[in-house]
Amino acid sequence: MKITVPTADAVAAGVVGIVHVEPQEARVLVSLADQLQALLAEAIESPIDDDAAVRRLLPDAYRHDPELADEWRRLSRRGLVDRKIGFARTLSTALAPVVSDGIARAVPLTMDTAIDWVRGIGDMRLVIADRMGIIVDGDTGTLGEPGLRDVYDWLAWMQDGIVQVLEVTEPGDGGAA
Repeated sequence: MKITVPTADAVAAGVVGIVHVEPQEARVLVSLADQLQALLAEAIESPIDDDAAVRRLLPDAYRHDPELADEWRRLSRRGLVDRKIGFARTLSTALAPVVSDGIARAVPLTMDTAIDWVRGIGDMRLVIADRMGIIVDGDTGTLGEPGLRDVYDWLAWMQDGIVQVLEVTEPGDGGAA
């Protein structure tokens, strides 16, 4: 996978970054995005978050006031879950042709899709961090399947690459746009 800044013509068409992705990489990302969507969809149905990863994805807005926390959850949870599912869906939808065709491809990102990718990847990393036992930055994590740390680090690299492309193409910062 490689993340690049687009040509001037692509920038003029609204593209802020290009992700060059192999089919194997796309399969992993689509699988993770689909799992995240399923986890979040289950969270809508359950009033109690038995899964620590869901609690990380949907933290209480008022930790020291259970009444306000319940009210926030009642009024805002569905919208937050829907947005997070949308972030993951944006990623899986963009990568579905790479998976189905089995051919490496350049996937253009607009500002909106790039931000959705950053958010969706961040949510995937939160779930993986929970599964690995990572609580704060700097933890190495002691749980999880072999290779999970590699996936976690790869997602961090990808997220950082997209953020860097966004910074380069951000209007008003001397970038390409």
